[in-house]
Amino acid sequence: MRKASVKSDSRFEAASHEATSHQVGVSRRGFLQTALRSCLIAPPLLAFATLEGQVAAQARFHGQGSVKPLAPVPDVEVVRNDGASTRLTRLLEGHATAVQLMFTSCTSTCPMEAAIFQHVQKKIPDMAGRKMQLLSLSVAPEVDTPQALTQWLRRFHAGPSWIAAVSDISDGRVIRSFFGDGKISGDHSSQVSIIDRQGRMVWRTFALPQAEEIIAALQKI
Repeated sequence: MRKASVKSDSRFEAASHEATSHQVGVSRRGFLQTALRSCLIAPPLLAFATLEGQVAAQARFHGQGSVKPLAPVPDVEVVRNDGASTRLTRLLEGHATAVQLMFTSCTSTCPMEAAIFQHVQKKIPDMAGRKMQLLSLSVAPEVDTPQALTQWLRRFHAGPSWIAAVSDISDGRVIRSFFGDGKISGDHSSQVSIIDRQGRMVWRTFALPQAEEIIAALQKI
């Protein structure tokens, strides 16, 4: 499946800068982001890439960007944390959704993103009424059962608008290809993808985003 190209979006950059300006000092997470970015941007990649590839690579490693053209999510079957089977497209339809790739036994970036989601739901208490939701999408169908996903949500005090799901083993590669391969670990990324109410990816980040960035993106849909 062809990945959508990424271009920088000044609206989200402004939201990100505004959120960052209110922070005092350098957080541990901010330090990790900076270190990871400096390690991941390899000169050979930029030297041999096309101009379009360079733009995509920079957006990929330097924060957030809009997805052009809008990219419809793959129509794969998923199992929710409540055990119900559905299509990913149906799960996302009608909602502005922030999607986190994760697996429940992750001890690095996944819990950090979940903590960010926890802050997002606290800041938008009326998510259901505004047709917004958060989705923790597992990339480990071999081990992440509905019970494991339910425990994950309970661990982070997820509300009714924060759900979890896992795809079939055969579709795991499709999910990773669409949402992005892991750059911090071998099998998952630190990005959060924003999906509009028509089930299309409109914005994504490969760096651990601030909760305010996610909120701003959701509110623009």
